Amino acid sequence: MTQPKVKDLLPIPELMEMRRVLCVQAHPDDGEIGAGATVAKLTRAGADVIYLTITDGGVGTEDVSITPAELARIRRGEGEEAAGLLGVNEMIWLDFPDGSCLELAPVRERIIKAIREVRPKAIMVMDPWLPYEAHSDHRITGLAAAEAAMLSAFPHVCPQHLAEGLETHPIEAVAFYGTSRPNTFIDVTETWPLKMEALSKHKSQFPGGSLEMIGAYLTAKAYEHAAGKGFEMAEAFKVLTPTHLHFFEDAWQC
Repeated sequence: MTQPKVKDLLPIPELMEMRRVLCVQAHPDDGEIGAGATVAKLTRAGADVIYLTITDGGVGTEDVSITPAELARIRRGEGEEAAGLLGVNEMIWLDFPDGSCLELAPVRERIIKAIREVRPKAIMVMDPWLPYEAHSDHRITGLAAAEAAMLSAFPHVCPQHLAEGLETHPIEAVAFYGTSRPNTFIDVTETWPLKMEALSKHKSQFPGGSLEMIGAYLTAKAYEHAAGKGFEMAEAFKVLTPTHLHFFEDAWQC
């Protein structure tokens, strides 16, 4: 009798089968950078995708003449326009201050509340375990979302939500984008132009020729991710269940 491998005991969910997805992003352009073509593919397939943006994006500039409040206003408009191109039908803005000053507990609580309000099947978020990731907004957002996905079904976690009339809600999958250990590759050949168009809406974030540079990098990665898979371009994710995120030693190799 063949002994099953530990990593095979818990199947990896199929991201494209999720009909309601909460895309959590630290800043107003993170979702487009990490998963924009997949978001467009999901919405084209009939899925509801909701964006949850943690910070106001108010410090994402090298231009000293613009205030954080003004930049936050600009970035919200850019984010709404970009997400609309991808078919996103709802956006939630938490407006935590941008600039690496997030605290895990309050961000986790707000994500749990959003999960209980929106009731998604899956969460998409940046991988907080990406090596050399220096921006703590990305790390804290990813960790908070991972913890929220694990805890949102527990009634004694944030019990104030129940008092507000919100029921607990289990998550089936967490899809980490911007990951160094992908296990899922989505064919985004058809929706790649939409991703690039959505990125172009974030004008405040791509001064000079930086959009061309990031576009070239992302495109090269898309070809690399798709190599040998029978399609042209792919976005890569580490897709796990909440069970993988709690004392599961083999999650790194799933």
